[in-house]
Amino acid sequence: MNIRVNGNLRGYTLIAGFPGIGVVGPIVAKHIVESQNLKLIGSITSDKFPAVSAISKGVAESPVRIYADPKRKIAVILSEIMFKEDSAKELGTELINFAKKAGIREIISIAGVLIPNSNKDRIYGVVSSEKLLKLLDKYGIAPVPKGVTTGISASLLVNGKAQNVSVLLLLGTLHAKEDFRAAAEIIKMLDQMLELNVDYDSLLEQAKSIEREVSSVMQHSKSASTMYG
Repeated sequence: MNIRVNGNLRGYTLIAGFPGIGVVGPIVAKHIVESQNLKLIGSITSDKFPAVSAISKGVAESPVRIYADPKRKIAVILSEIMFKEDSAKELGTELINFAKKAGIREIISIAGVLIPNSNKDRIYGVVSSEKLLKLLDKYGIAPVPKGVTTGISASLLVNGKAQNVSVLLLLGTLHAKEDFRAAAEIIKMLDQMLELNVDYDSLLEQAKSIEREVSSVMQHSKSASTMYG
């Protein structure tokens, strides 16, 4: 597995938008990248990844890309492919190793969660250490009392805890298979935490469009991978 980045990410917040139920991670990542005009600075590649290439304006792109905003010290991983369990575990491990060496301040992983019989758009959170619980309380994020998470998010949390890298998993409440409402709530929360200054007037309509784009790319990797996380 190869993580390539042009530039210094010391002190950055890294937002990880990997596929999972509801496709919340990629929707959030893509919206931030496009609305904030983040610059492409790197990619993640592996022989284990499915043979899929994203295409933008006639140019082939890596399906797992890294963008950054040096003014705000924010980096975003946008993934448009799904991962098998072994790849997800390895990717989480390598990202924590990379974050530690690069001096990244924290990793915020984005995902969705199904809450039975819930019609509330609440944000839930899981952290890699007890000291980060105060962060959940500060922003009114509900800590997950009990449960299990899998895939890349789980690998990030476990390895972050072991290597003392701060990892926060934000979970949007899902209402549909591909949920732009949950993504919108996550983006609003990130706006509070990181002062992204997102334009909310067109947020939901943009999220619907992004949802369709992400889903289209991901459909081509289903035959080669199983989605986790």
